[in-house]
Parts: sequence; C-alpha cells; structure tokens
Amino acid sequence: MRGLEVCINADDLMHLGEDVRAVRLGGAVRIELCGQMQHDGLTPSSEAMQIARDAFANVPGMLVMIRPRGGDFCYSPDELELMREGIYLAAEQGADGVVLGILNQQAELDMASLKPLVELATKLSLQVTFHRAFDAIANPKLALEQLIELGISRVLSAGTPWGSGQGALQGLPVLSALLEQAAGRIELVVGGGIQIAVLDSLLPALQNKAQAWSVHSYSALLDKGRVNQSWVADMVARCQAENRM
Repeated sequence: MRGLEVCINADDLMHLGEDVRAVRLGGAVRIELCGQMQHDGLTPSSEAMQIARDAFANVPGMLVMIRPRGGDFCYSPDELELMREGIYLAAEQGADGVVLGILNQQAELDMASLKPLVELATKLSLQVTFHRAFDAIANPKLALEQLIELGISRVLSAGTPWGSGQGALQGLPVLSALLEQAAGRIELVVGGGIQIAVLDSLLPALQNKAQAWSVHSYSALLDKGRVNQSWVADMVARCQAENRM
C-alpha cells in the first residue's frame, strides 16, 4: 500500500473526534492514536480509543500505540503486562492494529518479550506495526528479517538514529536499502519530519522501490493544534500522484 498514515494526539478528548474525522475525510489510509506526545506517544485511554473508532467510522486503519512509558524500549515484566492489557483494550474498542516495540539492553529485538505480544495481537485479529524503536537497533538488517519472520505487518523508520533529531530525508539511503531488503514482505512506513517539502523530495526516490511503503506524518498537519483536513488531502494527493507514475 502507498498512502498516508497520520499520528493523532489522543489527549484532547473534546477535539479528538474532530481531528480523526479530518484525517478520514482528507483521505488518509490510517491513523496512529497516541497519548502523551510529549513522551513521543504512549498508550491512549479507553475513552480516546472509542472516540477515535467512532470518528474513523468503517475505515480499516485505526492503529493504537501500545507503550507504557517514555524513555527507552526495554521493559520490565510489569510493563510488559501493561502492554498485554493495552492490546486487549485496543481490540475491545475496535482497533484494527497496534503499534509497539521492545528492545533489550544490547539494542537488539527482545524476541522473548516481543513474540508473545505479537501472537496475542494476531489472535485478536490485530495487525502489528513495529514503531521507531527500530531506529534504535544496532543491526537493522538482521532486525528486519526477524520482524518479517514474526509476521509483523509494518515497520516505522526514519532511516536515522533514534534521538538524533534527523528525519527521513537524511535517512533516505538507509530507507532505500531497507525497501530493497524487504522486497514487499513487510510494509515500510516512512516517518520522521514528513512535511510537503520533504515528501516532494522523498517520493521520487521511493517510487521505483518495492511497492509496500507508506508515509507517516504528525506535526506538519496541525494548524493551531488541530488537524487540518485540506493539508491532509494535499499530502494524500501527492502520494496518489506518485502512485500513478
């Protein structure tokens, strides 16, 4: 799939439905619902999930962030249990997928912790996206193969080191290599500083690569803190124009 995924801050319940509808009417294929964006996105509340599901209507692309705290991606048994509870809650509220990531102290995938959560999500008919914890991994080439083997649907990456402040434009060589390696076996979601000017530079470079990629945007679509439907539509139109090339 080639299309736009929009990250939505779920903390403002009063305006959440309005923001989600703006994304839907703008033509985006997915939302990533996150709480506490000041911590780079944590598990949202049950009420937020319900509001978002109602507002996104029957579009099959509501993803819920499953992340118990900010900081690193190495979690304790209690935090892993919170993630399990979050996955169950997302399924109960009608989500189509969850977004998560777990690493060990060696900056590798924590397979022993990750596999049971992926199996649970699959059992509950939820797709799984591995978030930008991927950009904190020491050996992304190996990790990509492991994620494919686990049955992960998507991986989100800027192609630049997590915490570096760099975005997807700077990471284009790495992103291109990941697309070549993935060869359509997993969808690469390109995120990190995605705005129109960046998109115009990224899309020509990506359009000749494997088909399974999309783009992910957040702050560039906000107008005074609210999602701007016309800006979403503009970004979607550019993705669709690239699809026709």
